Amino acid sequence: MKYLIIIAAILCFISIFEWPYGYYIFLRILVSFMALIIIVNEFRTRSFWLIAFILIFIIFNPIFPVYLYLKPLWIIIDYIVGLLFLYYFYTLVPKKKNKVPETIDTKHEEISKTRDRIIK
Repeated sequence: MKYLIIIAAILCFISIFEWPYGYYIFLRILVSFMALIIIVNEFRTRSFWLIAFILIFIIFNPIFPVYLYLKPLWIIIDYIVGLLFLYYFYTLVPKKKNKVPETIDTKHEEISKTRDRIIK
């Protein structure tokens, strides 16, 4: 599912060009599907992602579409949604942990030997 997030982001970024109307229907379906999956995953954890992707789901809903009629407004929305998808993908990628090199204790403590004791 992580790679579908990348595909949705790329499709949002290339939607600035003139495409047939079917492309925008496909974009609505894919983006709303991915937003719904993220909503389900984030339902109990993070409130920012939940609210952001609920708004995305409402705007890109293919059943009850939102018509803004202005291409420049859709370009801005598509860029913001694409950036949100990319940032969400970035938060899913596990961070590399720096390996701490093993250190050897170089402090030498002198241990008294039993055979070196002088008995009086």
